[in-house]
Amino acid sequence: MDSIFNAAIGISTGLYAVLLIYIQLRHQQLRVGRIWLSTLLLLAALSDLLLVPQLETTDILLNRGFGQVIALIALIGIYSYIMIYDIREKNLASARLWLAVSAIWLIAFIVAGIASTPVDVSIEGWVIDAFKSLDASTLVLVVGFILSVLYLLGMTIWCFSRAPLPEIANRILFWILNCSTVLLGCLLLISGSSFLVILGIVLLLVGCSGAVYAAVSYQVFDIRIGFNLAIRTTLLVGLTALIVFVALYVTNSLEIALNLEGTLFLILVAIVVGAVYVPLRKGIELVINPILKGTLPDSALITRQFSQQVSQSVELDSLLKSATETLNKTLHVRRSGILLVNDTGEGKVELITSQPSADKTDHTGVLYIKSPLYQQLATAQLPISQFEIEYNPKYSEILEVEHDYFRGLQASAYAPIIVENKLTGILFCGSKLGDSPFYPRDLELLATLANQTGVALRNARLVTDLRRLNESTEQLNTGLESANQQMGKLDAVKTDFVTIASHELRTPLAQLRGYTDIMGALNEQGMLDEDKTTSMIDNMRKATERMEELIAAMLDVSQLDVDAMDLRFSQTTIETVVRMAVEPLTDAIKQRKLTLSARGLKGLPPIEADLQRLVQAFRNVVVNAIKFTPDKGRIELTASLHPSEITNEEPSILVAITDTGVGISTENIELIFQKFYRGFDPGLHSTGTYKFMGAGPGLGLTIARGVIEGHGGKIWAESPGNDAENFLGSTFYILIPIKSPETKRRVEMEGLTDFASKKAVQ
Repeated sequence: MDSIFNAAIGISTGLYAVLLIYIQLRHQQLRVGRIWLSTLLLLAALSDLLLVPQLETTDILLNRGFGQVIALIALIGIYSYIMIYDIREKNLASARLWLAVSAIWLIAFIVAGIASTPVDVSIEGWVIDAFKSLDASTLVLVVGFILSVLYLLGMTIWCFSRAPLPEIANRILFWILNCSTVLLGCLLLISGSSFLVILGIVLLLVGCSGAVYAAVSYQVFDIRIGFNLAIRTTLLVGLTALIVFVALYVTNSLEIALNLEGTLFLILVAIVVGAVYVPLRKGIELVINPILKGTLPDSALITRQFSQQVSQSVELDSLLKSATETLNKTLHVRRSGILLVNDTGEGKVELITSQPSADKTDHTGVLYIKSPLYQQLATAQLPISQFEIEYNPKYSEILEVEHDYFRGLQASAYAPIIVENKLTGILFCGSKLGDSPFYPRDLELLATLANQTGVALRNARLVTDLRRLNESTEQLNTGLESANQQMGKLDAVKTDFVTIASHELRTPLAQLRGYTDIMGALNEQGMLDEDKTTSMIDNMRKATERMEELIAAMLDVSQLDVDAMDLRFSQTTIETVVRMAVEPLTDAIKQRKLTLSARGLKGLPPIEADLQRLVQAFRNVVVNAIKFTPDKGRIELTASLHPSEITNEEPSILVAITDTGVGISTENIELIFQKFYRGFDPGLHSTGTYKFMGAGPGLGLTIARGVIEGHGGKIWAESPGNDAENFLGSTFYILIPIKSPETKRRVEMEGLTDFASKKAVQ
């Protein structure tokens, strides 16, 4: 037994040395620092060497059993650091935290050993003696080991349940099995039994080799396949052994002589055994293969079905639907889709996610021509899995924007769609229903299906583009027709303006000429007295003011066209604005027997505004209401505080001007704010500033909108329609902010408000 024991220690130490050399040669491929791996292997070799009896010392604190436990605690800490670093996707914080906990455990064990009798695991049967009189070092060892087992296995199982990809789950499962092997190996090394110690040496060597294998390989072998293969092999070996045993037992019971008849009988027994074994094995394989290994997909059948479905699709949406439904059904995946590839000509291509309407999300990304992903898909024309993108060192240098896009797709495999040696799309699949990984045969099948999609995708995109082009053409034709109608209206408006403006100008000009002729005639006849002169001069002044108003309105509109209206802001109130706008209209309102009321003006916060211009805007809106409201009608002004839709911004003041007039038709609700526009037949034009259905040049509302928008506000109209008999009425809303826009010029001068007030009243 001693020779076997020593041989096991020597072989394990030699293999650790080989592993040390191996990781030095492969250090560029390591997923973790080679210092950590080297330390792990050195500690494992040291824990084996401390089993040699010749290393025993007389110093109780330096006995090999105590030193071996120290080495194993350090080994568990280093191994756990490597495992957590790999499982938690190179999360240094978690790995370092556990390393600190392991260091505390190690220090606590050493201190407990120094303070009391240190545990000596080299003595056979030490476990029974230690638990009979439990000392501090043993307690620290046992509690620390139990907590380590619970945390490491619990953490790995939790990570396994949350793994985003089956390949990542398989890697975590590998670490679970490997960690269990290492922990069991450490436990057996300090068991005190020679046989169990030898088994511990083997298990620890296997566990450390597994750690090196995981550190070098980004993709470990499939645990599920290995497990299924082990069960399948065990069942078949058991079946074979059972049949052979029965055959040997029967022949041995019959005591067959070794002559010609006996030989023939043995041949017959062998034939019977073979005849029974072959169908029995086939039957067992038919039962266990679907359970353990799963039924392999029929590539030819899947390809034929997929080709039939996609070939019948002539539009992109139908191709997408048929392709994804067939993929989901035949490959047993949860979801699938197609990435459309558009060449931008800027050293990159645009990727557009195209999925069924139920799963459709606006998800676009870019893939650079020099990217390893583009080289794999477009140049090499080979499929790729998401796991390779995440873990294969070949793709470690891809840009973060590419990495985030493919990760955001939540897909598991991708295959290029190539048409005329050009990448036109990418076929992708989500995870499988059984959460099994995509094996090479699955990727090859996906690549084959992608090749079948190429021509159909190109044709579908052409048909879709043609359809969209036709729709765009129809929209352009509709827009052009609408624009032509609008242009016709504007031409009519301009013609009407010429008619109205000439009428508006002709009336005061005729008055001026008439009164000057009368004054001339009376003067020649010596009949011109003071009263007549005063009366005629007043009438001439009114005609002149009418002409000035018309010209001023035209100048204001011209300023709005070039954004040259200069607004000078000062503090005022909305009550002042409305009062100054309405007061000059009092006589006209009385003559027309209209009722005008105002509510909610008091108590509102002050505003910053150009008082003269804002009074002008409000007056234009009220005058518009007066003109289109019949005699004895009603006009109401209502003001209220309107909260801002943007957080932390001051509210505005909303003024509603409602009338019981003829109303506004739906198609004219915006046109009334355009210059020169009239909402009724200009042939019905009547002279008179405030007459019912009387009108000016059609500039009042245009100026009102320009002034209000210059204050950072908004004006709009609402009306159920236009009816000159039933008088449906309309409402104009004016929204004025409390604070003036920062881009406008602000003037704070004493007396400015009074000056503006006087101008507004005039």
